Amino acid sequence: MQDTWSFTILGEDKRLFYTAEALRSLGHSVECTAEHLAECDILLLPVPVSRDGVTVNTADIRLDTLSSTVRRDCRVFCGMPRSEVSDLFFKRGIRLYDYAAREEFAVRNAVPTAEGAAEILLRTLPVTLRGARIFITGYGRCARACARLFTAMGARVTVAARRCSALAMANADGYNSVYLRELPRCIGEADAVVNTVPAPVLGETVLSAMRRNCPIVEIASAPYGVDTALAAEYGITVLPAPSLPGKVAPKTAGIIIADTVLNILREGSE
Repeated sequence: MQDTWSFTILGEDKRLFYTAEALRSLGHSVECTAEHLAECDILLLPVPVSRDGVTVNTADIRLDTLSSTVRRDCRVFCGMPRSEVSDLFFKRGIRLYDYAAREEFAVRNAVPTAEGAAEILLRTLPVTLRGARIFITGYGRCARACARLFTAMGARVTVAARRCSALAMANADGYNSVYLRELPRCIGEADAVVNTVPAPVLGETVLSAMRRNCPIVEIASAPYGVDTALAAEYGITVLPAPSLPGKVAPKTAGIIIADTVLNILREGSE
């Protein structure tokens, strides 16, 4: 098994600076310019790899230029590639590896996500988290991390989820739980809501039952869970919080990227 690899990393995302630092500390070779793209063996790109489907996120380089420059046997790692991005490389027979789809990546990133959500609440709420009533929608990795952290800080956490298995898990972990469809009858108790569901779950029936001074922290990915236009009509503050790991703890997030990519290379898997 190969012990060290040569990487080319593109993007000005601060996480990637620490990714490069982590890889070098393990003896790997890292270049952070596009100067020798045609010769690179492993190309590492940001998460998300692109926001517009045309250029590399935080890098002044077009994806079509990139896909036509790298060798066909180049291994390309990126986060959350859109279908049109994957197609650009697929047409040349180049395989993209989505490191953000790996379970260990998601699990480890849930911790800085929860810390970032807590930071937002500490800055926003007029009360302490201790004693605050926090409703969390969903009970995936990020929701569980948020529930653990908020509870450790003294908050009273209620989990709202669709699936009976998720509600059972939340109960087993010691939290109050409620079906999402039952939120309107109890959401008025909330001091804050943290949404982790990337689907429309906070619409009119829920928003109309909320107190107007109850903020919503939106940490879900697109298409998100909150009807922001309707929330504005009701005077409810929605706090979008995308990419919290990179904002709250870029070094930790960068190390997670490095570890995940190395795991894929060592396993020779997706």
